Amino acid sequence: MRIQLKLAVLAAAALGVIYLGTAAADDATDKLKDVKGCMAFQGKVRKEVPDLLKASNPDWDKVQKETKDWVAMAETLGKQKPPKGSDESWKKQTDKYLGLVKDVDAAAEKKDLNGMKKGMGTIGMACGGCHSQHKPKK
Repeated sequence: MRIQLKLAVLAAAALGVIYLGTAAADDATDKLKDVKGCMAFQGKVRKEVPDLLKASNPDWDKVQKETKDWVAMAETLGKQKPPKGSDESWKKQTDKYLGLVKDVDAAAEKKDLNGMKKGMGTIGMACGGCHSQHKPKK
């Protein structure tokens, strides 16, 4: 009887973790349905990935997951309407951004630390071009 009770509690706990994990994933996906959510997500990734790369032996599985998610976010961003500026400029800027994010992802796949750092720096310098045309003034 005690073993059955322990197994039932363990099964309930496992289902709870699965449910909460799915809910968190859905919540993250929902936040990527607008430009603001995409920008918040990329801000988080641009902070977390360099932190992961500081380790003497980076956790490449985590880095690669982050960069894959970043590519998906960049694809979603390109499908949004620009908050300001022309659709043509938005497409040009978001396509450029997607290409840069894919370069970072490719470096992560190769476990290329220098390529990752270079790609992250290039993305950081490219923000102003898009923001100057498409970010509304507060």
